[in-house]
Amino acid sequence: MTTPDRQRHIWRLAFAITACATVFTIMQGLTYPLLALILNRMDVPEWLIGINAATMPIGMIVSAPLAPRLMRRFGGRDLTVASLVTSAACLLAIGATQDAWLWMPMRLLIGIALGCILVVNESWINQIASDNHRGRIIGFYSAVLSAGFALGPALLAIVGSRGWAPFLIGAALPLLALLPLLAVRRSLPTLPAGERTVPVFAFLRLAPLLLVLTAAVALADEGAMSFLPLYALEHGYAEQTGTILLIVMIAGSVSMQYPIGWVADRVPRATVMIFCAAAAAASAAAMPFTVTTPWLFAFAVFVWGGVYYAIYMLALVRLGESFAGMTLVTGNAAFAAMWGVGGIAGSSVVGGAMSAFGPVGFPLVFAVTFGAIAIAIAVVAVRERRRAAPMPGGGV
Repeated sequence: MTTPDRQRHIWRLAFAITACATVFTIMQGLTYPLLALILNRMDVPEWLIGINAATMPIGMIVSAPLAPRLMRRFGGRDLTVASLVTSAACLLAIGATQDAWLWMPMRLLIGIALGCILVVNESWINQIASDNHRGRIIGFYSAVLSAGFALGPALLAIVGSRGWAPFLIGAALPLLALLPLLAVRRSLPTLPAGERTVPVFAFLRLAPLLLVLTAAVALADEGAMSFLPLYALEHGYAEQTGTILLIVMIAGSVSMQYPIGWVADRVPRATVMIFCAAAAAASAAAMPFTVTTPWLFAFAVFVWGGVYYAIYMLALVRLGESFAGMTLVTGNAAFAAMWGVGGIAGSSVVGGAMSAFGPVGFPLVFAVTFGAIAIAIAVVAVRERRRAAPMPGGGV
């Protein structure tokens, strides 16, 4: 296979894998507001709505130790197919019932299924990417996944939250994702035969900083989805404008992933990570000063959405260039677990900060979090550079 043919083949695989993985973000973007609206109409108390919603990220955490073992036993393709079918079936089962307590185990199963989809597909995308193109391929992957967060609410806005329509559309999406996957089924990556499964908790010692980055991005994602409209409302913006600002944030996430990935293929990736973390801290810190000027505030939100989400993309790049085989799969499982942890913490941390400090608590959380992350990445990068430097006298 010639180099151009090989590149076309890799991008064909990347398109199929990305289409499958996007189910993860579309399902979250659709089900969270859909089920919250229905539960509210059922006069379910807010505390139970919150617990109900938390079962999905808990399912992702539960999937972390399961996914590598299931992938090792059944293969990534069969596990992904089973997970897509399970998520569709559970969503239809939720639509057929009107009991908040019965929904919880089904949402837990959806979380486990989505966690397995994420682990398999992020392992695949790193396996097909070579180091000199890894940033661009994973940048494309991350951009499309980010768009999925916007597509879910957009579908809900079109079909509404009543009747079977949102459930039928939501269940059709995972089944449609099977089509591109089956088209490339013979070319999907496989794991080396006989390689042992690495315990997920062992990865805490292998790459603790990457796991912290994942949790921080998930915290920002959940915190922004829940409280960015409220922050805008507190400063006199209309409710509709708050929703538009979420779209602006996601537009930043979508549009900036591939360019940042392109840069990361050409300059040291640690430098790009430090820049993104510092830019995330700075753009968050700028929000209180720009919020009175709508176009400046929208620009700060756009930049913030692009650079904070790029940190997760760059963490995936670093994971792929540092690990392979079952260790890579375990790393992706640990990422899924930390995304669940960060997602659960997001609303509590940001909500608590706004209760304690007022509206400024919203950007304050992100300015402090990403400022600390920029420093941590810089410290680790300096240590690694010193470790790799040759000893005086020519020794290594």
